[in-house]
Amino acid sequence: MAVTKISRISRWALYAMSAVTIVLIALFFLAGNVLPENQIPQLVGLVEPNFTDILLYWVYVLLGITILSVIVFSLVGFVNNLKYSRRRAINSLVTLAIFAVLLIFAYSIGDGTPLNILGYEGPDNVKGMLKLTDMWLYTIYILMALTILAMLFSPLIKRIGKRK
Repeated sequence: MAVTKISRISRWALYAMSAVTIVLIALFFLAGNVLPENQIPQLVGLVEPNFTDILLYWVYVLLGITILSVIVFSLVGFVNNLKYSRRRAINSLVTLAIFAVLLIFAYSIGDGTPLNILGYEGPDNVKGMLKLTDMWLYTIYILMALTILAMLFSPLIKRIGKRK
């Protein structure tokens, strides 16, 4: 009974997040651009879609939910599996370890070269912050690619498993 309730809640959460994402992407591409009089004077003439900030914040929210979910479900799986099988409990921690390795890898390939940004004098154009930003971007790209690969190969793996 509890599994169907969890399944139903997660399905509706997926539908809601997908709907918000679709609406924000549509607004980003179809709602026009920032007017030149509202832009930073040094950037007048460059094209900036109206809903760029909102779309970026939504991506940050989704990334935060993903990271929080990985950590929480791995720890809950570890605690639940520790009662019955130490091997399964260790497998739950392996998920966290792989995620940590992914973050370290993404941080190490990030570029910390300060950017030449017209009109920006803020404190975020430093090596550490730029590498951190690259880490999150690369993590998003890698997780997106792994999700797509999982969707593509999951039916194939299930078929191979049924044949044995």
